[in-house]
Amino acid sequence: MATMKQDVTIREAVLADHFLGIVELYRAHGWTHAKDPTRLRRAIECSSFSVVALYDDEVIGFARAMSDEAFAVYIADILVSPDRQRQGIGRRLTQEILRHYPLDTFHHQVLVAERGAEGFYRKLGLAPVSTFGLTAFIRSRSDV
Repeated sequence: MATMKQDVTIREAVLADHFLGIVELYRAHGWTHAKDPTRLRRAIECSSFSVVALYDDEVIGFARAMSDEAFAVYIADILVSPDRQRQGIGRRLTQEILRHYPLDTFHHQVLVAERGAEGFYRKLGLAPVSTFGLTAFIRSRSDV
């Protein structure tokens, strides 16, 4: 568990305690995930590791990852309450995921980022796949 300024605590998510707050984060960002809370809950339950940022027991940030627990990890979602962005919370959530999956073991640490977030991830030590002579592919519905 990590504590940061303004009494924000980063800890492993407990769905029984944090799920409603997590759904609200997805809603606040307009993500389609929030339209089907039952499906979102299943996605989080099937994730390998998830963390929340809490301020006075209020969920103000969330991140989750999926892993084969041997070589690779995919960071699926990183969300911070819109009114709490630019306070280091997203950085701390991401660092907690990366700390849980150390690079010396998990040599494939992957995420898909929205346009405009490249600088944020570069500051955390991530690089575009093209840097390594690789190409990434994705198949996705256009309405997601």
